[in-house]
Amino acid sequence: MSLIDYCIMIGELLRVIDTKHSKIVNQHYSPHNLTGPSINILLLLHHEGPTRVGDIGARLNMVDSNVSAVCSRLETMDMIERVRTKEDQRVVKIQLTDTARDKMQEILGNVKDFQELFVRNASEDDLKDIVHGLTKLNELLENVLKDKANSQQT
Repeated sequence: MSLIDYCIMIGELLRVIDTKHSKIVNQHYSPHNLTGPSINILLLLHHEGPTRVGDIGARLNMVDSNVSAVCSRLETMDMIERVRTKEDQRVVKIQLTDTARDKMQEILGNVKDFQELFVRNASEDDLKDIVHGLTKLNELLENVLKDKANSQQT
């Protein structure tokens, strides 16, 4: 198999895996009317406390406009609220509401259930292999990004 064939296969696998993962996540959290990104934001706020949209985006590798859209949906559901800091009224932070804090134990339980469902049919060696492969892929992609940035500077 040529290197280009490997690249094509990797791209196809990434698309298929992403689609399947999104479908499983959305099915799992649909009873709570939550999506994968909304769960990730709630978990981040639960662990970190009030956080700016840009910082949420950076931590979750999401575009700020997508974070803002998800937060608007969560705000409509009374799960998060936007608050201005006393130190600088221009700074808006996102924080959990009392409603969300009350539901977090249930959400954390569902996250644990999802993780157990995810690894139910995998051995520790399988999981190590997956982490190793994905780490290698991440390093490869990081090198591509660096090469592109360097070539744009020259």
